[in-house]
Amino acid sequence: MSEARTLRLSPPWHTFFNFVKHAIGKDRQVKVLEMKEVSEVDFLIQIETKDKDKALALATILEPYKEFGNIKVYVEVLCFGKVVMPSEKKQNVCTLMNFYEKAFGANDYFVHVEFKDFFGNMMLFPVFKKEVIQFFNDNLADLYQNFNGVVADVFKEILRFQIDEVSIRPSTAVEKV
Repeated sequence: MSEARTLRLSPPWHTFFNFVKHAIGKDRQVKVLEMKEVSEVDFLIQIETKDKDKALALATILEPYKEFGNIKVYVEVLCFGKVVMPSEKKQNVCTLMNFYEKAFGANDYFVHVEFKDFFGNMMLFPVFKKEVIQFFNDNLADLYQNFNGVVADVFKEILRFQIDEVSIRPSTAVEKV
């Protein structure tokens, strides 16, 4: 057995990076840069785009950081090399729908976005194709050690769960019969 395939486990922050890389990176207008180790406990994932509106939308809807025990992974969106901050305005459903359309309009996985009002609770449903994201991840439960995840579930890991009073629920498109 080669040394490359010996027993080891991918740290969860590498899995998170791969979620961002393989989900957000499915857009020809963005580039996900390699994760940087800022310190022993801090990592940085940067996403580049040359579209200012897309950059603002991504910065607003993506999780700005994820914690794994004492490890923090920060996500930054860059436009022409400058960090773009999330919108500070209070977001309503219509503005958020526009953000999702702008952020994912060129993403091959994105289908559309809808909202529903469930007994006064506003829920936004970004809908993604019925596909699987796969990448090598030292997964001992898989013969080839791959991670295999439904696209909507991967996006659920990298998108904010709630923005202002609107809950975000990534969903999978249904096949038309």
